[in-house]
Amino acid sequence: MTLPTALRWLAFVACVALLVWQPFATMFDAVERYGYLADIMPSDWLATNLWLDTTDCALQRGVWLALCEDGKLVPLSERAIADDPGHAFLLDLWSMSVGRRATLPDVARLNTLIDAAGLVGLAGLLFALRAYLTAIVLLVLGPSEYLGWMGTSPHWSFIGVVSLCAVLPIALIARDRGLLSRRSGAAWITAGVVLLALATLIRESMGLMGFVLSLLAATGLALCQPRTARRVMGLAVIGALALAAFSAAKWVVMARDAAFDMQPAQRLATHGLSHTLYLGLGTIENKWGIRYDDDYGREVAQQIDPEIVFCSPEYFRVMWRLYLSRWLDDPVEVMRIYLEKAIYLATTPTLFPGPPFGVVLLIGLLHLGAATALGLWRRIGFEQGFVIEIVAVGFIGLFLAQSMAALPSQTYAMPVNAFVLVLAGVIVEFVARALSSAALLGRCRRQTATEGS
Repeated sequence: MTLPTALRWLAFVACVALLVWQPFATMFDAVERYGYLADIMPSDWLATNLWLDTTDCALQRGVWLALCEDGKLVPLSERAIADDPGHAFLLDLWSMSVGRRATLPDVARLNTLIDAAGLVGLAGLLFALRAYLTAIVLLVLGPSEYLGWMGTSPHWSFIGVVSLCAVLPIALIARDRGLLSRRSGAAWITAGVVLLALATLIRESMGLMGFVLSLLAATGLALCQPRTARRVMGLAVIGALALAAFSAAKWVVMARDAAFDMQPAQRLATHGLSHTLYLGLGTIENKWGIRYDDDYGREVAQQIDPEIVFCSPEYFRVMWRLYLSRWLDDPVEVMRIYLEKAIYLATTPTLFPGPPFGVVLLIGLLHLGAATALGLWRRIGFEQGFVIEIVAVGFIGLFLAQSMAALPSQTYAMPVNAFVLVLAGVIVEFVARALSSAALLGRCRRQTATEGS
């Protein structure tokens, strides 16, 4: 490591210590407020209580994602229905390592750690790309969004989770454009694959965003010149690794079932996309009477097959058929539902104080389009800004798509603020570099004029 590189990273550590450590430490200590609940009442999020119960089983039998009932190992998915396995898996590993049962404060601490890791990891990649002002904006404004609150449900970790998902697509494009060295690029891409797997375990929909953008990035780069066999093969390998990372929940469950004598699982250990898509049509009043309600999904599926198990593979196949049938029955009605949800989110701020979501997305698209069309990124020496902004705008667009497909609520839209802050940082740095370039050009012109006279 050269001295300048060492000094740069020393500066980054100093920024994290000054801007992030105190909010993190304060929130990490504040989780003790949940301690009084540990023995007298459960969490108000049902799955959280089951996560804690799995840590008992982890201590007794050394197994993860399982409940010990009457001497048998029961898969967690049979009790925590349609729940992503990430929190339970991490809590199980932690309990086995320290030798004690997890409690509600431990869940809140885990959420705080995930959010802090997302903030520092994303800022670290921006710093590695030498987008220093963008990274500083994120570190200055980020703690209030990442570490300003916490709770014991999985939702409190989502802003950190989606930030981890951004590492792979940014690193992939940056490495291909020569903005990261070969060694640094390989390290960040490897980290991105691992972080995508972790994020998918915690929240499948967030992992899907990271996977989609990584796949689009790899495909787009493979179609660009020069299209050498080695380059295309390397991108194909990264795409395959991203797919494997997105399947992390499947691998973790398969490893558990292979290692332990488990009661067979009837339900999948994920949310299931088709369930959300079909019920998502019910968030707006519709001609079919669909309701955004798990019990409604169960009722509809059992009308088709009374023996169907809720959230089983067959259940999700039924949901796919029902969802596609609504498109075939009346595509205009489906598009109306999606349009109403899009308008609702577009006119609602996610960052307070801040403009409506739609204004943020429009600013990002206009700035990205204009700066790219006019070739300004290269002219002001900020090519990394293009890479960062195109991924940030991509995530903002995917949050709009998520709200259209599922539920356009503040709870699920709030994690987009990670990319609202990144977008703000890019624009601030773009303006600063443009002004600096204009000032330098002006000095050169004056100097040339003076010498000429």
